[in-house]
Amino acid sequence: MTRRRLLPIGALVALPASLLLAGCSFSASASASLTVPASDIEDTAAGALEEQVGTRPDLDCGDERVKLIDDTTVDCTLTDPSSGSEYDAVVTISDVEGTKYHVAVQVADTAN
Repeated sequence: MTRRRLLPIGALVALPASLLLAGCSFSASASASLTVPASDIEDTAAGALEEQVGTRPDLDCGDERVKLIDDTTVDCTLTDPSSGSEYDAVVTISDVEGTKYHVAVQVADTAN
């Protein structure tokens, strides 16, 4: 069962003026060491942001596997599809229960 808990945020085009926060829970198959590919984190976080602002941003969180441990942070780069501007973004993993987890996305107010 997928749980989603999303916070209201501003439009993606208003990114420089706002701090984006979003979250959702995601269930996925993880290896015995309880890690997921960074691409899973990217997809989950981008999907949560898309539900909030109506446009799916491009997130790049690297290539390494991410440990499913509460308070793990992943440094990512968010690209605004309407302007091509890049922003630093931090994805924080929480509420880990096996392979289910919640992500919160914090996007910088200004482009790089």
